[in-house]
Amino acid sequence: MDKPYVLDENEHFAVVFKPAKMHTTAKNKEQRTENEETITLLEWFKTKTKSVYDIMHRLDYETHGLVLFAKNERSFLFFKEAQMKSEFIKEYSAVCERTNEKNAAGFPPSPLTENFASPFVIESYFRPFGQGRKLVRPVIEDGKKHKETAKDNGNFYRTEVVKKSGNYFTIRIKRGFRHQIRCHLCWIGFPIVNDPLYSCILKEEAVSPERVMALRSHALFFPDPVSGERREYKIDMLI
Repeated sequence: MDKPYVLDENEHFAVVFKPAKMHTTAKNKEQRTENEETITLLEWFKTKTKSVYDIMHRLDYETHGLVLFAKNERSFLFFKEAQMKSEFIKEYSAVCERTNEKNAAGFPPSPLTENFASPFVIESYFRPFGQGRKLVRPVIEDGKKHKETAKDNGNFYRTEVVKKSGNYFTIRIKRGFRHQIRCHLCWIGFPIVNDPLYSCILKEEAVSPERVMALRSHALFFPDPVSGERREYKIDMLI
């Protein structure tokens, strides 16, 4: 199993790698089981740095990859504005498994035809779903049927598939919602390999807890809080 590490750090921000099966922040503590890692990425990073103000985004427990930390209030406010302007981009790589069954419980009809090619965009609102509200489902109509519909400043959440080669996907999001990529790929019939929440929706067998979900946040693009120049941080993709 991978370990967390600091990819780059200065007095204004830090880019840190989060391994799979590690929570990003303490806000997830109520979701932990007795077999899960007890320390969060935020807690781990606080032991490795002299100062940290806040985390700028989160990765799901099962997802591994890069996370951005603000080291002071000025940087935090700068990055929040960059996020609102869609200047903060997260790029993921995913290995998926093809299924012909795309309309599992709670999903609207797939938005794509059978013969689609990249690039393309998957977009929707979201709503909580299932026992304990642990899952989400896409919502495509702005009606009153689902009172807890989550929106991105009133708009759809967008998952941009910038490249698809067979079952291998390269994906970008500018602002995300919980399980966004996992749910959207499942919706179009390509659940992520070893996803314990969404791949097993479309098949009978459960995912072994020892397996790592094939989703990695392998690149971050954002403006520098001091110079304004574009920063790019990348690690190896899954593919």
